[in-house]
Amino acid sequence: MFLRHEDIFCACIASVICMEQTLAQTKHTAIHRVIGTMIGGMVGYVFLELCYITPYYEWARVLALPVCILLVVYLCNIINRKASVSIGCVVVIVILSRSADNVGSTFTYVVQRVCDTLIGITVAMIINKLNFRKIFNIKNNNNLNSSGD
Repeated sequence: MFLRHEDIFCACIASVICMEQTLAQTKHTAIHRVIGTMIGGMVGYVFLELCYITPYYEWARVLALPVCILLVVYLCNIINRKASVSIGCVVVIVILSRSADNVGSTFTYVVQRVCDTLIGITVAMIINKLNFRKIFNIKNNNNLNSSGD
């Protein structure tokens, strides 16, 4: 089922992280965010599966989280995608911290979280594609608030 509270949360976080000033910048950022999302999803899946087979599931997740974050940072650096680190870490944090004992299939849960993040990236692209300056007749003035207020 789509658009539950958790789905909206993940999509909103991804949208905010992906939003840039121009559409071209957003597209560039979106590529990095998709890569980070996939890396974070894969790392989260593997470690969540490992946590499920331990007798101390909750403690295993707590201990796995910093390891997963370090692994995401390491993997993104290896493939020279430093801009992918932030969203990859967010995906891992969401997967490991918000999963419940009864998520059913770990794979389905992780795929849903990755899809939620990809939806958020798509929303950021759509919002950025809309030309709000033209819609609201705003002149391109970088110094809109010159009085310092």
